[in-house]
Amino acid sequence: MKRARAWAGFILLLIAACPLFALPTRPSVDSDECSSGPEFHDASLRTVVFRDKARGFRAYGELRVRRGAKTGECLATYRLWTARLAGAYSIAKSLDFQLEEDQIAAIELIGFSSDGTKFAADFEWGEGDSTIHHPVVIDRTSGEVADLALDDRLQKRLHPHGCDQAEDFIGVTNAGEAVFAIPPSIYDNSPECGDKGVWRFNLKTGRVYRVAKISGVKWR
Repeated sequence: MKRARAWAGFILLLIAACPLFALPTRPSVDSDECSSGPEFHDASLRTVVFRDKARGFRAYGELRVRRGAKTGECLATYRLWTARLAGAYSIAKSLDFQLEEDQIAAIELIGFSSDGTKFAADFEWGEGDSTIHHPVVIDRTSGEVADLALDDRLQKRLHPHGCDQAEDFIGVTNAGEAVFAIPPSIYDNSPECGDKGVWRFNLKTGRVYRVAKISGVKWR
């Protein structure tokens, strides 16, 4: 969210031989920080359109953030719009989320699985370096849409010693699982900071599991 994803590109190079996902251009938008001060303004934002002519698919994300006049709290409304061929857009997934003070909302379109049957997007919120990911995966064959917040599932597995590491949503598998890259911590790269690497997140069961590992700064 509003930061470079250099580690995601590095990880792609390292595991290019393993076709876990596809990573096309990623349209995204971010809101301003939710604030009770006068500097905050309601916002209505849209990503640019994701187009795949070969698959006859289009999509864009819409994000609205508005502050309640009485409560001062911010409500973020996420919408993922999709269309086939030259057809009209329809809402594939909509989500309302109450932001806390200083939190930012964002939508990012992740792209297709390698076989083209799954399309993924990310509804995000958080503050500073802390981001909660809410993957949304569309099955283009069945029309089913699966979505689930990652919350702290990975953090509990990665940080037995209270370390802090980023989670980068980098793709979706053919089975519809979200793929996350955990680069070495920018704060502490000691071995005690957990199992870095590439993880999968099953949106139906909530299970997270590692498929590639980093030990220190080396992969094994």
